[in-house]
Amino acid sequence: EQNKIYEERRTLIWQLADKLDATYNKNSTGLFVWAKIPEGKKSIEVTDSVLYDKDIFITPGTVFGSQGEGYIRFSLCVTKDIIKQAINRF
Repeated sequence: EQNKIYEERRTLIWQLADKLDATYNKNSTGLFVWAKIPEGKKSIEVTDSVLYDKDIFITPGTVFGSQGEGYIRFSLCVTKDIIKQAINRF
């Protein structure tokens, strides 16, 4: 049953990633969704923009080291309702 909950959240997070023109692997599993941001954008710039403009915190990949540049990480540890609210802010 817990897997179903995370699957539903993951599907919603994909919608949020789509709003940022980010790409992701639909075959990935776990409690996070890693997404690649469009070429030419910096992870921290994307996440800061979303934080300040939409009041949504997304982790920049660079928090995990220099290889994380160009990526962002979404957590599945929030409710579906919160994810839906974030989508609606776009």
